[in-house]
Amino acid sequence: MVAEDMYVFSADGKVLSEPAAKPWPDKPPKCTDCAPLFMKVYQMRGAGAVIHSHGIETCIASMLDPGAKEFRMTHMEMLKEIKGHGYRDELVIPIIENTPYEYDLTDSLSEAIAAYPKATAVLVRNHGIFVWGDSWISAKTQAESYHYLLDAAIKLYQLGIDWTTPEHGPINRAKRSRSILNTGIPNECHAAEPLKHLTSTFYSEETKEDVKLLRVQVSMIK
Repeated sequence: MVAEDMYVFSADGKVLSEPAAKPWPDKPPKCTDCAPLFMKVYQMRGAGAVIHSHGIETCIASMLDPGAKEFRMTHMEMLKEIKGHGYRDELVIPIIENTPYEYDLTDSLSEAIAAYPKATAVLVRNHGIFVWGDSWISAKTQAESYHYLLDAAIKLYQLGIDWTTPEHGPINRAKRSRSILNTGIPNECHAAEPLKHLTSTFYSEETKEDVKLLRVQVSMIK
């Protein structure tokens, strides 16, 4: 890709220049359906760059609790790479519902950006994530960190560990039940239902040692 292959927009979203058509078999140029979404981020946040990703972890993390309007996480080292956050801070990412066409997300994305002034990302359920930064370097670094944190949440969910609390103890049974009920799948049919034994013995020395080993194994998975 070279400069001539790109669309150039004004600050108010008007097309200033567009790629020239190339001979067959190339298709005619078409601007991304995400253009109005990118423009909203630029206009509302003064961002220097916006990244849209369909990374599988961004999609699955938004599905862990089908009724949730936010993704929350705290006490994870990689939080330091998210603008305005430290290790002990709570990361809150708004979640909006997907639509058949990306440009139809414009209003809900705008509402999420306005409602969460500290956020530098918005998750789209069953779809992906929008991430922005002051520069392309900031946007890229944060996008990589978001993918890491969302992937960690998925693995912790599989282990029955709560990523939303400082202690990272066992997932609250009621919380997990709400997540399962929101899917419409009966509890007895859901393979992710935590074992009663793990919940009742989580703080024993033997279980703590087992969890420590599991965390080491998870950290080695690439």
